[in-house]
Amino acid sequence: MQTKLLTFFRWLFFGSILLVSGFVSCLTAMKLAIRGNEVVVPALAGKSLEEGTRQLATSSLHLKIESRRFDDKTPKGRIVSQVPLPNSQLKREQSVRVILSLGEKKLPVPDLAGETIRAGQILLLKRGFTLAMLSTTNSPSLEKDTIIAQNPPAEAQYAKSLLMSILVSGGSKPKDFLMPELLGMDLESTSKKIAEAGLRMGDVTYQNVPGISKGTILRQSPPVGSKLMEGGTISLEINR
Repeated sequence: MQTKLLTFFRWLFFGSILLVSGFVSCLTAMKLAIRGNEVVVPALAGKSLEEGTRQLATSSLHLKIESRRFDDKTPKGRIVSQVPLPNSQLKREQSVRVILSLGEKKLPVPDLAGETIRAGQILLLKRGFTLAMLSTTNSPSLEKDTIIAQNPPAEAQYAKSLLMSILVSGGSKPKDFLMPELLGMDLESTSKKIAEAGLRMGDVTYQNVPGISKGTILRQSPPVGSKLMEGGTISLEINR
């Protein structure tokens, strides 16, 4: 009886070994079969659609366009990126997804000449531009805050940069005057001349000086011979 049991367990042991060996061999064969069905994904960035399709075909792979986007560094129609990445493993007859370049993003340049600063800024914002520089110059023919010129110019039609510089009118150049002698003149007539010259009346103070007519100018500021710009202010002291 004991001999029969030993023989049974001996055959059971050998059978288990054979079973495990067969299972391991099966797994190994499956792995080899799977690996034999995989290929290395080639690098496609920078290639045209036709070039990428041909290169994938040699590895029994297919090309699928995932999307298109603007790219400053990749010419239009060329591949920007791919999934899976280059040198990764992929089963035969599977697809590599790519993104194609639409080329540089060129924005249509708006014509800002004659627009006000506010209207120009709104138009730039709508087109995706950023105001990089604003310069001002006097212009006798254009109202203040009117756009005179721009860079890039409207003639360029399309811009590669999103930055826009504009030149704006500051209006006519202010006139300058030399401060005249006002002492001894009367306030009423002097006030009219000051307004006609584009100047403004500043502080007016009063002083009582006997023997001098009422309304006579006693002091002035700025003093005689000083330079005044159009819109400047003159202050006077008047006899009460």
